[in-house]
Amino acid sequence: MEQTPGWPTGQNAPTRAHHRSAAALALGLIFTPDLADAAGELRATAVFAVARDPSGQKAASVANARLRTRIAAERDLRLIDPGRVLSGDPRTREEETPERARAALADGRRAYDALKLDDAIARLGQAVSLYQQTGPLLGDLEELQNALLYLGAALVLRGSADEGESTFVELLTVNPSFHMDGFPPTVVQVFERASARIDANPTGNVEIYSTPPYAAVFIDGRFEGTTPFELDGLLAGTHYLRIEKLGYTVHGAPLDVSPNQRITSQTRLRSIKRGPELRDLAARAAEEVRDEGMGGALRQITRTLVADVLLFVTVTQSGRDATFTGGVFDGATGTRIATERTVLAVEGNTFDADLDAFLDRLLVAVQTGAPAGTDPTTSGGTSDPNGGGAFGLSGGTSPGSGNGGTGSAPGYGAPNQLVTERPTPSEVYLGWTMVGVGTAAVITGIVFGILATTVHSDFRETSQLSPDLEALQNRGKRNALISDVTWIAGSAIAAGGIVILLIDANRAPDTSQVTGGPRVGVLPIDGGALMSVGGVF
Repeated sequence: MEQTPGWPTGQNAPTRAHHRSAAALALGLIFTPDLADAAGELRATAVFAVARDPSGQKAASVANARLRTRIAAERDLRLIDPGRVLSGDPRTREEETPERARAALADGRRAYDALKLDDAIARLGQAVSLYQQTGPLLGDLEELQNALLYLGAALVLRGSADEGESTFVELLTVNPSFHMDGFPPTVVQVFERASARIDANPTGNVEIYSTPPYAAVFIDGRFEGTTPFELDGLLAGTHYLRIEKLGYTVHGAPLDVSPNQRITSQTRLRSIKRGPELRDLAARAAEEVRDEGMGGALRQITRTLVADVLLFVTVTQSGRDATFTGGVFDGATGTRIATERTVLAVEGNTFDADLDAFLDRLLVAVQTGAPAGTDPTTSGGTSDPNGGGAFGLSGGTSPGSGNGGTGSAPGYGAPNQLVTERPTPSEVYLGWTMVGVGTAAVITGIVFGILATTVHSDFRETSQLSPDLEALQNRGKRNALISDVTWIAGSAIAAGGIVILLIDANRAPDTSQVTGGPRVGVLPIDGGALMSVGGVF
């Protein structure tokens, strides 16, 4: 099956299916107070990627799908579904069905572990049926895959190897890279036969359209592209289609692929309650992302969705190049945490990797509360009266900035951006090098001057008839010459270095400059001037 570059091909961990299902079931069935407390610590995160012109809709849809997928995978973040919030319906029938499926899966697992195979097959079969009813609406098909896995194993152990093999084929059709581990050898052998069948299975092609277009397409829980969409080489069998677009209800349906045939799926998406209002608000917010601070539409989105963090990307496309501008906002303080920009060739070979790198920088800001490449521990504290402090960090508000007095993100050109140390000019390094070399030369001159004086004393105390008299005289002259040359040259070099440092010092040094690197400065005082030299040596 073809796969969009840069996206996972599904579950491919040897022990994930067997050993993690109990933890997943515990979340669904035994929701202890400790888990509730942990869930309360999750930061509610709203994600938007909006095109500012029709040509950028496809690129925006790709960015939105990838961001939502990655935010949903973060353990300390909770992805907000705008449709559910605006509709006011906390639970739908489709969402109640997976809960029943989880209960059936838990019962089937317990029966399987107790080797009550008939009970296990009954409950696991029920779980598979329930998941298949709403599986297309699930963002992750891991639970369905676990139900198929244990159902196939129970059938094999009961003696129905052919039925177990067919169940494994159904599992591998959804996830061809699925790997089994930790099961009895008889089960593994049947699974390997099913894997061999999958390798020889024919494929088909699909065409997927939606109204409106440029909706995100997920097949078997994996993001594949945007409508209108074509995919060739999809394994024949039953797959699960999911279509998402901002302001519209999620569409999900089984996708039966016939061998060596092309099937077409056409879907008209239904607008959610207050969908037009949400799309209009998102369009206005897209304009504000390009400005500094956090404007009214961005604030309204965070208030309406009750978001701790808002990650908003706006896309403008001209020809084959698309400009992505992303902002991360702290909903509690109403401040901009970070802003990232990039221009990508949407049809280039490196588009997927470049887009992922751009999204990585935004996710760093979401996780740390500071722009990528900065140290959150040095970005300031909440005591700043103009700050606001995103996640305990300075938010960078400024009375003089636009949009209701909120400042922009650090590094975005706002008055209160993160302090970055002033790079040490090359002249400073040259000056200090000359001072060092000159000082070494002067010291050398002093040493040879002492040696010349010693030789002179020996010369005066030596008899005029001694054969060593001429050698002492030559040695003394040589030492004196070296002393004079190195002393004069060293003094000149050191003086030149000091001059260079004084020329570079155009203002008084502050604390960060004094402790951050070597520097010379001149401070005016009453009746004269004071030269200061400082640094870390």
